[in-house]
Amino acid sequence: MSVLVQKLDRIQARAAVDAILETGLLLKDKILYAWHGEAWDALGYDSWDDLCAQELHALELELPRDDRREIVMSLRREGMSLRAIASATGVNEITVRRDLKGATLPQENVAPDVIDVDCEDDSGDWYCEGGGHDVAATVPSEQVGSRLCCPQCAEEWRPPTVVKGRDGKNYTAPKPKPNPPPPAPKPQTMLTLFTHEGTPVQYPQPQSKPTFNNTSGPGISWAEWSWNPVTGCLHGCDYCYAREIANSNRAAATYPVGFTPLFHSERLDAPANTTIPLQYRDDSHQPCGDGKCKICAYRRVFVCSMADLYGRWVPDEWIEKVHASMLASPEWQYILLTKFPSRYVGLDLPDGAFVGTSVDEQKRVRIAQDAFAKLPDNVIKWLSLEPLREQLQFDDLSMFDWVVIGAQTATTQPSGFLPAFAPEFDWVIDIYQKAREAGCKVHFKPNIMDGKPGMRFPDEYPTGR
Repeated sequence: MSVLVQKLDRIQARAAVDAILETGLLLKDKILYAWHGEAWDALGYDSWDDLCAQELHALELELPRDDRREIVMSLRREGMSLRAIASATGVNEITVRRDLKGATLPQENVAPDVIDVDCEDDSGDWYCEGGGHDVAATVPSEQVGSRLCCPQCAEEWRPPTVVKGRDGKNYTAPKPKPNPPPPAPKPQTMLTLFTHEGTPVQYPQPQSKPTFNNTSGPGISWAEWSWNPVTGCLHGCDYCYAREIANSNRAAATYPVGFTPLFHSERLDAPANTTIPLQYRDDSHQPCGDGKCKICAYRRVFVCSMADLYGRWVPDEWIEKVHASMLASPEWQYILLTKFPSRYVGLDLPDGAFVGTSVDEQKRVRIAQDAFAKLPDNVIKWLSLEPLREQLQFDDLSMFDWVVIGAQTATTQPSGFLPAFAPEFDWVIDIYQKAREAGCKVHFKPNIMDGKPGMRFPDEYPTGR
């Protein structure tokens, strides 16, 4: 069993739960990390079940039965109780028992409540042979003599326990007191958020202070954090990974209006509340330009990975408040990205921020060049060519410090499945050569190497201002 050395603190627990919510997937390692680290205690919940009910209930996991059974057995082998597994996976304990039935588990990890009983009739419904109770919401968990009993009647069918006293006589031991009922769930406090059109939206009040989300996987390969004080976008790009996440069933609670732009004012204090893990904290470390340097990566936060903060539809007030939050916590290196870069001009940009624009079509090239020629020198100017879907012609790349090139990842959009797309090699080489001539650092996203395992690509980062 892979048990954590120590409990998670509040920041680590918040990051662990947010990582589960951001992916929207039942990832065994993320569930176990939060469970072993007792994330519920650090976040002020009474139990793991309480945490799952309040924050993870929206993960509607429509997994094939075989996949779910494998995940349930994996969690069970790690020592999770049936109730904890049920809470984490969003199924009931009956389903968990069915998935575990016939599984071979290490004896030392088998908890006492896994027993070999079959309490189903021909219709597949559960029944109580002991007392005929309605057990639609309970699990027949005990066998008393030849009877199968639900928790409601097990005590009345269990024969008394006889113990021998010091005087040699037999005495009937008192029955153990039943477990107290679980505490009533805490009332959920709701916030009123607003869309870009001013429409009010009810949203659950977080149980703890806001922090950045700790990112995982190759999607954001240049930062260890993401922060989304604004979500949603109206550009309508057919390849958008963020829209796929926001519109999925499992994300309904996290994104109550789907991909409609929404301002999360409750997240504005995240820069002040987030701390870098001790092993990656080194104030004397200077930006080194090494793509594998975790010390540098843990200082960088991708702002609005699930939105375009500078889209035409975004109210000025949203941008002003997000920028005020960034300027109040200058210890972070903020990474900004938009398809509407002219809105950067005239803003008070955080010193040393990565200020970027995304160009996926030739029509955006001139807009990017014109806007970035007007930006101040206290920021790092970068160009995102992800996905590179056609051959782009730039007159000049000298106004950029960093160029990122990536492919199109497969997504499932409202219009249907969109396959992955890798740019032509000549397109990539042309951009690379022009970037080198202009003195730009070049970074290739991991997805551009798909189908080209033998090739080595640059993994460069600017060293800062």
